[in-house]
Amino acid sequence: MFTLTETAGARLAKKLDHKHGKEDAAMRFVRKRRGWKLQFDRPADGDTVFAHKGRTVLVLDAGASELLAGRTLDTTGTKAAKLCLR
Repeated sequence: MFTLTETAGARLAKKLDHKHGKEDAAMRFVRKRRGWKLQFDRPADGDTVFAHKGRTVLVLDAGASELLAGRTLDTTGTKAAKLCLR
């Protein structure tokens, strides 16, 4: 099962507020040639939804959920608190 840490959820919520103020916006992991990338999107039927303080911040489709099982999205310990997929 994929895990979203509290700090990563807060970071995604901040990013959504800053870049894409719409309440129904979320981030989605998309598989690219060089790995996983986050992009702005909206939840779709069948998505696994992750929320932070009641707001949907991350969605995964069935394929991404399967491929990312056992992984965790967290933040680095740096002042900038970058997102890190482990």
